[in-house]
Amino acid sequence: KVSNAFDTTAPTVSISAPVNNATVSGSSVAVSANVSDNVSVVGVQFKLDGDNLGSEDTTSPYVMTLDSKTITNGAHTLTATARDAAGNSTTSSVINVTVSNDLTAPTVSISAPANNATISGSSVAVSANASDNIGVVGIQFKLDGNNLGSEDTTSPYGVTLDSKTITNGVHTLTAVARDAAGNSTTSSVINMTVSNDLT
Repeated sequence: KVSNAFDTTAPTVSISAPVNNATVSGSSVAVSANVSDNVSVVGVQFKLDGDNLGSEDTTSPYVMTLDSKTITNGAHTLTATARDAAGNSTTSSVINVTVSNDLTAPTVSISAPANNATISGSSVAVSANASDNIGVVGIQFKLDGNNLGSEDTTSPYGVTLDSKTITNGVHTLTAVARDAAGNSTTSSVINMTVSNDLT
């Protein structure tokens, strides 16, 4: 066994994930490194664009999670610096990554009923128009701020409202559109007056 006092051999280190020239997105990008040393590795410091990415990882396997949504879209670099107990260190080759997150929220508007409409009956059509730069995955309709049924995940987006189950008077409708990246938008409020003959 080599004593720390005479250990002049630096560790070897390489980033194993992501691969060079990868495109990454999302809040859970795995960053990992393969390291070895003639005695032992005591820590690995990952770096993004030359700046420390979190604190030094002192436990094998050397893995961390990168939230790519916290950095700008475009080209970035990753490195890992491995350190042994004698203070020898080695920095890995640079890994180039392209961050490509969908940061554009959908647009959404309620198409029926019209604003300030008076409604009645057990089969009131509630529908919304929505679009997104990549794709809408669901719309949640809300009545007075509360979910109106479950999220509709199939276009065309709509639900049927039984207005007899709510009180006569003014109520509000909104629609929340969601895309696959988790971006969401709430529509403008639609006011409607429920007027059922309860006699």
